[in-house]
Amino acid sequence: MKKYGFTNLLAPAALVMFAALACSSVTVGGPTPEYAPIAVSTEAVGSLLDKFKSLSSATGEVTVSITESELTSWLAGQLASDATATFTHPQVYLRDGQIKFYSTVVTSNFTANALVVMKAAVVNGQIDVSLVTADFGPVPVPGGMLKTLTSTLNDKLLSLVNDAPGGVTVTALTVGDGALTMTANIAP
Repeated sequence: MKKYGFTNLLAPAALVMFAALACSSVTVGGPTPEYAPIAVSTEAVGSLLDKFKSLSSATGEVTVSITESELTSWLAGQLASDATATFTHPQVYLRDGQIKFYSTVVTSNFTANALVVMKAAVVNGQIDVSLVTADFGPVPVPGGMLKTLTSTLNDKLLSLVNDAPGGVTVTALTVGDGALTMTANIAP
């Protein structure tokens, strides 16, 4: 009878394990929110959309304040309706002059918790979101993914303002204490 040593059994077991890893996505961890979770709700989305719809009857200087709940809920809906979205389960915190976007990133190779920190500013009368930093845990952040995310967030935020009446010029923007507050002039 032939005896098999431990090393003879270890090699096939390792091969099976690596084959399984190659065929599936690996969960790699990453940053988690430092704040309490934000519940996603249709009421928060409705509140956000109502704020921008109410601008259709406004003229002159107006101020709109968007809460973390509204932005998180609205963004969750936007991502859920995009079959190609790699970001899921968003949590958006508006603190210390920054937009802190926590999410789960799902690709064919890995699943990771992510934190993307952005700043919002007014550029040529429009909202402009720019990247400050990104952390996907131990996974290097794909540059193309960040560019796509930043572009998508800019487009989505602009779509909110663009749904407002014509002649909207954003004049000021602040982020902090759980809100993004935008001041704009609306031409009559």
